[in-house]
Amino acid sequence: MPGLLTRYMAGELLKTILLTAAVLVAVIAFGTAIKPLSRNLLGGADILKYVMFAMVPMMEYALPFAAGFGATLVMHRLAGDNEIVAMNSCGLSPRRIFRPIFMLAAVLLLVMLALVEFLVPVFWSRMEALLAHDVTRLLASSVERGEAFTLGDTRIYADEVLVQDTPEDTEADARLVLVGVAALQVDERGQPETEFTAEYATMDLYRLEGRSILKLVLGDATVFRSGDGSLVRVPTAEPRAIEIGRGFKLGVKMLTLPEMFEVQAAPAEYPPFQPNVERIRKLLVREASLQYLAEELEAGRQVEFDDVGRNVRWRIISAESVSQQGGTFVLQAPVIETGDDALTRRQARASSLVMTEDWRDGGMVFDVELSETSPIDGTSGFDRRWPAEIRSLTLLASIDAPGPDVGPTEIVSMARAIDSTGTPFPALSKQLVLAIERFDTAVQGLLWDIDGRMQQRLAQACTGPLLLLLGAMLAIRLRESPPLRVYAIAFVPAILDIVLISGGEQSLRHGPTPAGYLLIWSGNLILGGSCIIAWWRLQKN
Repeated sequence: MPGLLTRYMAGELLKTILLTAAVLVAVIAFGTAIKPLSRNLLGGADILKYVMFAMVPMMEYALPFAAGFGATLVMHRLAGDNEIVAMNSCGLSPRRIFRPIFMLAAVLLLVMLALVEFLVPVFWSRMEALLAHDVTRLLASSVERGEAFTLGDTRIYADEVLVQDTPEDTEADARLVLVGVAALQVDERGQPETEFTAEYATMDLYRLEGRSILKLVLGDATVFRSGDGSLVRVPTAEPRAIEIGRGFKLGVKMLTLPEMFEVQAAPAEYPPFQPNVERIRKLLVREASLQYLAEELEAGRQVEFDDVGRNVRWRIISAESVSQQGGTFVLQAPVIETGDDALTRRQARASSLVMTEDWRDGGMVFDVELSETSPIDGTSGFDRRWPAEIRSLTLLASIDAPGPDVGPTEIVSMARAIDSTGTPFPALSKQLVLAIERFDTAVQGLLWDIDGRMQQRLAQACTGPLLLLLGAMLAIRLRESPPLRVYAIAFVPAILDIVLISGGEQSLRHGPTPAGYLLIWSGNLILGGSCIIAWWRLQKN
């Protein structure tokens, strides 16, 4: 008979809780789709998929309240029908009567832990990916609203847009035809680097292994580069391809528990930190390049550059004296050369050469200014005019600097190993030190964020079982009151618990403190204390 009663009570509780949870989850999930629908980010087929994805994260909040509501209704009915009194009269103790409730609370705790640590982060990421993965809809929506569409370091404006699915003349998954286009590429400081304007443009979208890559081609375009002040008109212009990763910005709430441990072990590998790591890599490349130039020029060895714009190579053969300050090299009476063979090679001597470094279009370049250049007799083409300025030269040498294939953790380790004292480039070394400090500050904030999220998930998982127990105990204790009034009494501390958990998480994100841990767990302490008091009075009576 006790086993039959256990199965009966557990079945009644489970049916009511599941039905209540289904209703709450469906209502809340449809509510989450209102905002993306109002911004025209979801199509007809995607609405249902988005709502289904949203149901799992919403269970994190709906399931505890459904458990408390279901336990209140079932146990209040059993108490009102004197079934609890009958069980007690048959010799069943309160502990034995509540055995199915305790078992269900333990199962609910495991379910909540699985939800908050594994399932909810996965479905959060799927929801974000569903909104951001369809870049064509996002761009079309931005154009219709007259807003700029930002992807990475590129901002795109257009007057009209036409979407073509699976175009026949390309392997792209989708193509957008833009009319009245302006594209702006910015540097790491947010300053304009290259501006493109065109009457029309095509944007091809490629999806490779879950990532989205955009290729923009502008027809009859005008290109302005702020670095060298050049303004040219070309039949076609192709800005750098834009890789937008998996289409959304990864956040801590989208990390499962194992992924959080991985991020804590290697924070440099965290995707949102890639701009920080890339800045460190750029500074390492700049410092290694300048160090190489200083050593080669001071030793009187030849240095070769590639002029991509003119499709020629330039070489500094020798100089009477070399000095540098802050990355600017000044050569007195240098001999320069261009050309690759005896027919095209020509040399000249200048009174001085000033060379400065810069970072453009994702790479390090050098700008050279020549003064009083005169050709050297005996070289072919000596009568040609030498330019006074040569811009955007790239160094043709193998330098000891991390390339794009070097991992983020290795890049950060290489930067930490550099001795910034006694360097010939103090300004650059100072920038590197500041970049490392900013990276460390971002890592510290991330670790605090992860710790707060872990505590929030654990506290949230404990809310469901505690609310289930409190609702069942209060239903028997207050069996003379209407069930909704009983649930309202348990509902108030549950809402307070959610608020305290959220406040505690925000506090822990700014640094772990005893007050923050106490705040995030104080709501569960209130619920647990209420359960203990209700259980003590229940056993007493």
